[in-house]
Amino acid sequence: MFGFIASPCARCTSAEFPFWRGTFCGLARVLAREYSAPARLLVNRDATFLALLGLSLDPESPNWKNATCCNPLATPFPVDDQHPAVAHAAAVTVCGLATKLDDDHHDEGGIRKYLSRFGSAIITPAVDLAIARLNSTNFPTHDVIQRLKHQEVNEHHSPLRADESTAASFGLITAHLAELLNLPTLKPELEKIGAAHGRLVYWRDAWDDQNSDLKKGRFNPYFHLEKPTIQGRIEGAWHDFSSSLQALPYHRHSQLLTHLTDHTARRHGEFLSSEASSKDKKKKRKKDHSDHCCHHCDCCGGCDCCHSSSGSRKGGACDACFDCGPGDKGCIDCCPCDGCDCCPCN
Repeated sequence: MFGFIASPCARCTSAEFPFWRGTFCGLARVLAREYSAPARLLVNRDATFLALLGLSLDPESPNWKNATCCNPLATPFPVDDQHPAVAHAAAVTVCGLATKLDDDHHDEGGIRKYLSRFGSAIITPAVDLAIARLNSTNFPTHDVIQRLKHQEVNEHHSPLRADESTAASFGLITAHLAELLNLPTLKPELEKIGAAHGRLVYWRDAWDDQNSDLKKGRFNPYFHLEKPTIQGRIEGAWHDFSSSLQALPYHRHSQLLTHLTDHTARRHGEFLSSEASSKDKKKKRKKDHSDHCCHHCDCCGGCDCCHSSSGSRKGGACDACFDCGPGDKGCIDCCPCDGCDCCPCN
């Protein structure tokens, strides 16, 4: 359910928030329908952002329909599980899991190495189906795979360019929305957004993994570059991402995307400014439960973490949740896709 993109605050976008939820749950429905029921667990915010971007740029009105995500007893709400952008995001998500398992098999040792190999074998049919789906829409699948295979070469050859494989892959993935929607003039800007998103994902992962990479003796660009150099790369990527996103000609949901960008900036404030050291951020992650409450769960109903009467919750105060105050019901995706015990949205 994770990703670099943060879910928008439900209170701040009360009129638009249902469209985020409907896209999130529509993506989960496509994953379950096309790639098996367990595949719905792969739903994440970065893929939801990709799908929402396509829905927002499409001149044709989305086909919202009332449905539930995975809880048949839940109250139906508007979802879109037919749009080509949602199908594209689902296929990319499945292929992304395959890439992650391949990386783990290469980088990890012991039981994790064998588990990643076993996982790769299990998901092979779903991956083959996802690749076929991408190929059927003229997506440059081969190019993306080849770029990702050169990730390690880029890292060791030039740490400063270590993010290029991820950036190029995300750029191609996002730019493909232009072909799906028959909007060729938007392709350069979409590719720029995707490339910037990929760079941010790469540097955020490297920032988070400094301790573990140091212990395991793995490559991490933070060990090879000066802090100002890295910070310039991050700030440039964020500027490209946010400014290009604002420049697109939306047909709907522009306010939702603006709030989503603002919330993402708040969630990654320390990373974007590099204020915290590796040890500091490790301590903060253990102490800061509000991020877990409002960003690491995507659930609806039956949750008891936040209480509208006092704003209190297990482990801390829910009013620490960015824009949410006492009485708010969380900055969450409000999707009944899993049984997490987090913030309610009803």
